[in-house]
This record gives sequence, structure tokens and C-alpha cells, in this order.
Amino acid sequence: MSEPQDFQGSAVALIERVRTEIPLTAAMQLTAKSFDGRTLVLGVPLAANFNDKGTAFAGSITALGNITGWCLLTLWAGQETGPCRVAIYDAHFRFPKPLTGDFTATVSLPAAGECEALRAAITQKGKGKISLRISLADAGGEAASLEGAYAIWRA
Repeated sequence: MSEPQDFQGSAVALIERVRTEIPLTAAMQLTAKSFDGRTLVLGVPLAANFNDKGTAFAGSITALGNITGWCLLTLWAGQETGPCRVAIYDAHFRFPKPLTGDFTATVSLPAAGECEALRAAITQKGKGKISLRISLADAGGEAASLEGAYAIWRA
């Protein structure tokens, strides 16, 4: 009988690695809030990510959005295709209202067909592309979003 997959543990381990390899994420106090194998939630405290107005710094918001998509795809690839490199190559952010407290970024894998097409592209060509939507929210709900396109290729 195989062991159940520890998705949360794999996310926590990845965040520990990211905080070492990308110093900005340590300064942001990045943490893994939840991961169920499909949806990843990362968070940061406002106290380490505020601007001169006392709201979330746009640089922290964009960094959290980008890294959350990167982490989800890194975790997915590790399970589905083996180790891969991931990079965002196109990002569109919207900031309709300020984030005024500790905030999170939430991202889910796209539909099964898109994931299967990505898996096939990586398997056959060694690389692929996929788009994700990341929601950034505080206790008041979504306040920013990222539409990002990511490239993935074999390590």
C-alpha cells in the first residue's frame, strides 16, 4: 500500500528552499498556508510588506503573486514530469483596492485538459507554457490579481 501524498509537507519544504535561494522571500516572511495538490495558498504579514501609506507595498504584492504561481508549477512538475525549471514571462496585475492587513496569494491548477497538454509538451518537447490566475487577498477579500504566463522546461 502506498503512502498518502503529503501535499502540505511538500509545499512547506519548497518554501523553506525558496526562502534560502531567493532572499527577498525570507525578508517578506513568506509562508505556506495550505496546499491540497491542486490549490496553493502562500501568505505574508503586512508588517514586513507595507508602504508609506501603511498598506501592502506593490512590489511585495507582485513578488507574492509571481512566486505563488512559480511554486504551484514547481510542485506540480515535481509530481507529474520530474524536476523542471519555471519562469514567469508575461504578467498583468490589477490593484482595484489596497491590501490593508496580512495577505495571501491563492492559485489553482487549470482544468485537467490544460494540465495534460502541459505534461505532454514537457514529455515530448522538454518544455511548455501555461497561464495562471492568482488572487491576492486580505481579510476583506480579493484586492489584487495576477494573470501570468509561465514557461516550464526540464531541469
